[in-house]
Amino acid sequence: MLFKTVIFATTASATCLHGLSMFKRAEGAEGAEVAKFGYGPTNGPFNWASLAPENEACKTGKNQSPIDIDATIAKAAYKPQISVPKVDQVLFENLGTTIEVVTNGTTTIGNDSFQLVQFHMHTPSEHHVLGEHYPLELHMVHQGVADNTKLAVVALMFEVSAGRSSSIISSLSSSLSKIATPGSTTMIKGGINYSDVISTIARSDVLTYSGSLTTPPCAEGVTFMIVKQPLAVSVADYTAIKKIVKFNSRFIQNTLGQDNMLQVGAASGTANATKPAAPAANASEVCP
Repeated sequence: MLFKTVIFATTASATCLHGLSMFKRAEGAEGAEVAKFGYGPTNGPFNWASLAPENEACKTGKNQSPIDIDATIAKAAYKPQISVPKVDQVLFENLGTTIEVVTNGTTTIGNDSFQLVQFHMHTPSEHHVLGEHYPLELHMVHQGVADNTKLAVVALMFEVSAGRSSSIISSLSSSLSKIATPGSTTMIKGGINYSDVISTIARSDVLTYSGSLTTPPCAEGVTFMIVKQPLAVSVADYTAIKKIVKFNSRFIQNTLGQDNMLQVGAASGTANATKPAAPAANASEVCP
């Protein structure tokens, strides 16, 4: 399949980072701060904009994420080159809406350098690829080094496998039981092994577009780099992750540049409400 090629570029407000980084721990505080939004009927995506004034883009933004990755989405001119130093341990935390590893690395995309800040998970995947969703999606969140208003996310898809999990999952699987409760944290001794991620990116197509945070405040100007080839997660690891994370996937958004799906839905509802009612059927027409 043919894809267009574009140069990587994005800008985003520095105030967006807290949304991308997902409620970072308060300095000196024990445990992780639990998110106030969620994925239920009252605190979920249909109602995010009403939870706080800064969430307005969740219902009005025209370049929202996630989307279906189809043939209109461009192939990245440069693949992300990820380098993460070996460390003794990394922080692993349960934010209530996801589980997150706080990490530190450097990713180069073309001439741009980014700091890898954290990665977190969504079950099922938020993005679809040619209409297909995956059981798990992992977001590697980056902030620009020279320009910290640049935000980028490397998105990895996972398929459930009868074999072993990829190294990024197997590195943390034994620590999952320690963060089963929202707000809980633990340290992963030896850090995370990114070797499978790096090798998969090297041999996979990477598709890119400018979208938004997939959680409040849904701010736009975030560059997504979707790694098309999925990685593996074992049945046991997937079951353990899903049991903790539960459902945390925002619904697919409208075509980039088109009206927000919530506005489309509201307009459709208003139009239907103003239509004249259909004439009632005569009793003799419906009863023998």
